[in-house]
This record gives sequence, C-alpha cells and structure tokens, in this order.
Amino acid sequence: MAKLGPDISAWQGDIDIKALANHCDFFIFRSHAGISEDKKAVRNVNLAIDVGKPYGLYIYSYALNTARAEQEAANVVAFANSRRVKPSFLVIDMEDADGYKARNGMPSNQTLRDICTVECRAFERAGYYAMVYASSSWFNGKLAGLNDFDKWVAHWPTSGGKQKGMNTDPSGENANNCGIWQFTSEGYLDGYNGRLDMNYLYKDVILGGVTPTPTPEPTPAPSVEGSTLDLAVRVMKGEFGDGDARVSALGNRYDEVQDFINHIFAASVDTLADEVIAGKYGNGDTRSTVLGSRYDEVQDRVNQKLGGGSKSFKVGDKVKIKSSADRYATGQKIPNWVKGKTYTIQQMGNGKALLKEIISWVKTSDLQ
Repeated sequence: MAKLGPDISAWQGDIDIKALANHCDFFIFRSHAGISEDKKAVRNVNLAIDVGKPYGLYIYSYALNTARAEQEAANVVAFANSRRVKPSFLVIDMEDADGYKARNGMPSNQTLRDICTVECRAFERAGYYAMVYASSSWFNGKLAGLNDFDKWVAHWPTSGGKQKGMNTDPSGENANNCGIWQFTSEGYLDGYNGRLDMNYLYKDVILGGVTPTPTPEPTPAPSVEGSTLDLAVRVMKGEFGDGDARVSALGNRYDEVQDFINHIFAASVDTLADEVIAGKYGNGDTRSTVLGSRYDEVQDRVNQKLGGGSKSFKVGDKVKIKSSADRYATGQKIPNWVKGKTYTIQQMGNGKALLKEIISWVKTSDLQ
C-alpha cells in the first residue's frame, strides 16, 4: 500500500511538523541547496524525530561537474550523520527549476548522469538508500539510462487543465518505475494552509525495511619498489603494459612514474640535456632506454654543451680516434699507434666514452 508524505523546505517557513504528522506517513526535507544548508532543515528534522516519523533528505543540486557533486554529497552525508536519528534515504534533486544550469552552460547529458552517480554512490558508501529526483521528461531525456538508483519522479496529472492534487490515484504511476512519486505541487494536509508538494512512496525498503548494503571501498593500490628512474626504465621496456594494466601494476607509484615519462616526451631538448648532465637519467643503457626516441637529439645536445660536437654516440658504436686528438679524457697523452683503428664503445660518461679494446676513456669530441 502506498504511503503518503510531503516534501518540505525553508519555503514553507516554520511549518507545523507535529500537526502534519497526524496526516502523513513520512517526510522529505531539503537539507541543502547546492553547498548551502537549508535554514529550516535542523528544525524540521528535529520535529519529525520528536513525533517518531521516518524522513528522508534531499539536496537541490547546483553541481555543474563531478568535483562539485562530491562536495555537495559530502555536506549532505555529514548533515545526515549528525542527526540523533538518521534519515531513511538521501536524494539528489536533479532539476533546473530556477534556470541556474541553463544560465551557466547546461552540462552534457553524460555529465548530468555522472553528477547523479557521484552523489548517489557517496550516499550508498555512507550506508544510506540513494535516490535521484527529477521530472519524467528529465528521466526520459537528459537522464535516460541512469538505472543504478531508485527514482523519485515528479509527474503531476491534470484533469480539465488543473492538477488533480489530492484526488490523484496512487496507482496512476506504475510503482515499478519509481520508488517515490511526487504527484502534485498543489497538495494539502491539515495543519498547513498553503500548498504542498505531495508524494506516494511504494517501497518499504526506502523507509528502512532493508538495510542497504554499502558500496565496498576500493582495495588500496599496491606499492612497487625501486627509484622513479628504475621504474620508468621498466615501463619503457614494456614490463608494466599500457593503460589500465600499467595503472594497476604501478599502484600508488603510477602518477610519479608517468609524470616522469611524460616530462621526457614534453620537455625541451635543452632541459633534458641539462638534466642528463646533472645525472637524472643515468648512463649507458639506462639513459638510452628511458629517453627512448629522444635519446639521439638529447645526447647530441649534451655533447654540444660539453664541447663534444653534434655527433651522438652510444654504447656499442664502432668509432675511431681522430688524428688530431692529443690526450685521453684522463689527461694522458694519446700515442699515435692507437689512432686510426676501430674501437667499440663499452660505456658512456659525460662527454666521454670508454673504448673496450684499449680500456681507455676518450673525449667524444675526439671520436668519429
């Protein structure tokens, strides 16, 4: 059997909750309009608690994005948790009765659905039954496909051009389509002389017949050992995969490592060269791997900055010592018999290379 209840906000002033309680089964109170608390919310809730009536809370949402939606939801949950008897359900009122969303760039339908989802998930995590309020046209249009949460539908039947008001049959709205039906804005109850928004509630679960199961919190991301450089090298080698696989594998190190890699792709050649010289990217294979496709251009600039010309060398290259070369990088004089022969670079240093066959460091500016 449908239960009857009004939804009330500060617009009704100091309405006599105790008098109304004799003629309804439950209340719905506005707790917030955007991030502002309804001025009568605490009063109204306390009076409903005093007379032992179940109640729910709703927020008239002004969120234009999910970040603001999270803030709104947090405020509602904090208010609900601080009541001496907690509400049976929490609702996000997703409409634009005052034209705020239209004036400020109506969000896309997907964003509107995302806003509802963010707030309702926050309500569920806090242990409350979560609902979305909107008109039938919004549920069939802008919010179409939002099926994870129960609906509080606003639809006011008319007869002869006027609302049916309190003469509306509870079966007029299919109870399978919504948990609560707001059937008129011109209702009345003894104890208040003005018009009221009136509602039929169809499901006992909404009033706490079944304890809602909170959405489980996500499992904390794993931590991966190693320096940022070490992990970046492993990423470049493909050890952590791509996309979601990489996010999962790196866990709470993902942001730091991905920022490190993104910097390599976005920074100027001069910036990277200075960082190479400062030792940020290591030597040899480590430097070559982490710099990836930018290695040659960066190493060329490093060589220029260190007086090594524009030629880029790397481990494994075959080189010769120029005939004009006079001294090794260590300062000893280069004998003529080693010049003109082919050697293999075994290791790279800052502006110098270790030649495998003679185990000597030679300035890269003296190689060809």
